[in-house]
Amino acid sequence: MKTIRIAALAALLGTTGAHAQSGTQAAYDAFAPAYVVSSPDTYHKSLGGIARNAQSRRDGAGNDVVISEVSQHQLPDVTERIHSRERRCGGFFSFETRAEAEAFVHSAVSPAAVASIPIVYTIDNQATVMPWLPQVREDNIYRTIKHLSTAYQNRYYASANAHAPSVWIHDTWLGLAAGRDDVSAVLFPCSACGNQYSVILSIEGSENPDEIVVLGAHLDSIALGGNTKAMLAPGADDDASGIATLTEALRVALASGWKPKRTVMFMAYAAEEVGLRGSLAIAESFKTDGRKVVGVLQLDMTNYKSGNGPDLRLMTDNSDPALQSFVAALFEEYLAPIGPTLGSFTCGYGCSDHASWTIKGYPSAMLFEAGDDDGGYFPYIHSPHDKLENMGDSAGRSVYFAQMALAFMGEVGKTAAGTPGGRVADAR
Repeated sequence: MKTIRIAALAALLGTTGAHAQSGTQAAYDAFAPAYVVSSPDTYHKSLGGIARNAQSRRDGAGNDVVISEVSQHQLPDVTERIHSRERRCGGFFSFETRAEAEAFVHSAVSPAAVASIPIVYTIDNQATVMPWLPQVREDNIYRTIKHLSTAYQNRYYASANAHAPSVWIHDTWLGLAAGRDDVSAVLFPCSACGNQYSVILSIEGSENPDEIVVLGAHLDSIALGGNTKAMLAPGADDDASGIATLTEALRVALASGWKPKRTVMFMAYAAEEVGLRGSLAIAESFKTDGRKVVGVLQLDMTNYKSGNGPDLRLMTDNSDPALQSFVAALFEEYLAPIGPTLGSFTCGYGCSDHASWTIKGYPSAMLFEAGDDDGGYFPYIHSPHDKLENMGDSAGRSVYFAQMALAFMGEVGKTAAGTPGGRVADAR
């Protein structure tokens, strides 16, 4: 594993380089308790048969929630019940102690109250973004999805090989930097993430390095039913497609020699499928350290469409209204002229990693794949059949998302003067 050029990012994270690379992870105990925070509706529809010791609460964001208890090995059952009974993904946060769950509920922040730092989002960096868009290569995205979905039996957080995909993403992303001294990468520890680490790659901002732009996707996978550690869970769409999309956007930007004004971080989150654990650990760390995150974009499933619906869907909940509007404006500026269409989707409480950032008071937004004409999901999600061949053996649908990721990073991160696409008087 590479352990180079980590000092800059380690300083940003408020930790030492050694800790950022090799922080202690707690051993997985299948029968230890897990405390699930969900909506009352999810508790009554999906969790009542397996959860115990339920207590109703109202969180700091004004949401009615329920804290209930299961065993660690039952977390896939929680996911399966929500998936089958509510026909949606995610839907909960999970913690190792009730005290952590109670503290989380108390500290939640409403999207309407998000005020990380005052920011006005502007679209004025076409000189950088427009040349990027035609450089996105579907075959690169395909190869990354293929590797992540075939090189490992699963990417489940508690499996014996859960660490390997984290290392591969870390090394792949850092390799794209070709030795640049303003690019660094770490494996981010999470005590509740079993054998898995999140990955953070940072491109240090040249003018406003303390202002942070985040683009993220989750790296873990799950297949419901059977032995959790021995599961066959390719996770090609959920969410190797998101990681592959980010990887291609990172390649294009770094290959152009781009240097941002703000610090831009790419994140691959651990343990999303069992309660958003990796992303929440990072968001909590950033909040504790007073980090100034000015915008977060989440990509969770980017490569499936069946029918005539919109090509991309913008989440309407768990996110910041101002940033939602900005992402829609980015779409109109950069993608609508080349043909794709944008719709919307409501996913419910705690549905993906953007919710971790929102509930900690940071502006976040999420783009989601087309699905089918009925607004549904990829039919093979959370199964051994989540493979590229069940998505037309193509990564073509993800190209639009990589282009949106480039637009987001280019327009929120901006471009330093004197670098490709930069201007002496480039507006913030």
